Amino acid sequence: MAEPPADGAAGTAAREPWRPQLREVSPLRAWWVLMATSLRVVFAYRSNLLNTALGSVALQGSQLLFVGVLLHRFEQVGGWGFGEVALLFAMRLCAHAVCTVPFGQHSAIDFLINEGDYDRLLLRPVSPFLQMLAWRFNPGSLGDLSLGVVVLVVAARLAPVEWTAGAVVLLVLAILAGGLVEAGVQFALSSLSFRLRATWSLKVTVDTTFADFGPYPLGVFGTVGSLALTFVLPLAFIAYLPATALLGRTDELLLPAWAAYSSLLVGPLVFWGGYRAFVHQSRHYDSPAG
Repeated sequence: MAEPPADGAAGTAAREPWRPQLREVSPLRAWWVLMATSLRVVFAYRSNLLNTALGSVALQGSQLLFVGVLLHRFEQVGGWGFGEVALLFAMRLCAHAVCTVPFGQHSAIDFLINEGDYDRLLLRPVSPFLQMLAWRFNPGSLGDLSLGVVVLVVAARLAPVEWTAGAVVLLVLAILAGGLVEAGVQFALSSLSFRLRATWSLKVTVDTTFADFGPYPLGVFGTVGSLALTFVLPLAFIAYLPATALLGRTDELLLPAWAAYSSLLVGPLVFWGGYRAFVHQSRHYDSPAG
């Protein structure tokens, strides 16, 4: 904290009352402080944390089991073998965790608006968007992350990929970019809450679509389905496109081969677009308190 000016200081500063100098906090720092507080609350109730995380593992694990049974029966899905599908599943699940762990609190926006708690966010000297992201941490996202990492380690050994340094870097960047794609889409849907008041069912539908269609190569959905899951709902950019680059299967794409790497750019762009949509639509917030 700054010291008050010494006696006899010249000029106007000597006659003005002393005020402490406040240091501006960066948005990233503010988010981290708020998120750390939210995490401390979650870890204070360890039984609930464990039960919720295990429930998420069971939910995602049931889908993995279904994919495994399908491959055991037919050996291939859309020409992809077990190791290839396992890698695709792991990349999608890890990308989902990248979305839900730091950004998953977007699901609280309906509650915040309809219960009037968004008013409290507006009164604090921190971005309401950042406060929303640290509102109440969902322990289930830690289950998604844990299972995703385990499956990824196993899938990396099974998939026909030569794991050079470049391939590892592509894998990591693709997972991060895929998480940004999913988060950006959810931010955009959250922005509609300021006008519609309720977007939960729409967001759950999109999340379910990502989860149900994400583990499979898009070729199994035909040309129309593949294009819809690329340009209408950008599922392809979350895991499928970079997976084809890692597996050397870009020849089966409906897009040019370079599109397999496009998710590295599309991820940040979708994320930024979703954020800007949220900020823009937040101007239409109407407090239920009148």
